[in-house]
Amino acid sequence: MSKVVLLVEDDEDNRDLVSFVLARSRMDVELELAENGQEAIDKAFARPPHLILMDMQMPVMDGWQAVPILKADERTRDIPIIAFTAQAKAEDKVRTREIGCADHYSKPMDPEELLSLIRKYLNE
Repeated sequence: MSKVVLLVEDDEDNRDLVSFVLARSRMDVELELAENGQEAIDKAFARPPHLILMDMQMPVMDGWQAVPILKADERTRDIPIIAFTAQAKAEDKVRTREIGCADHYSKPMDPEELLSLIRKYLNE
């Protein structure tokens, strides 16, 4: 059975790149897409994924707002969330952990690093 990864990313190029990397990895993963935090919450509540990659800066609702909502709900509180962001300062990493992210991945993306992190949280 495929594991579901929810990618929450407003940038189409980044969505396409993650889709391409996962497709080439041959991991048994189904990629679900959301373009903002509200859409991510709606999708995660309707069909909880195994892992969420959450951009932190987006329109409508950003990751800083969406993560605490996901972590407060019993349907999604145990899903690991990786902050997927260009913000790479030490204080950004601390802040993402404080709001409930399991890990922090800084863009630009290195495909092998990203796959390694995804495998870690999917136990692959």
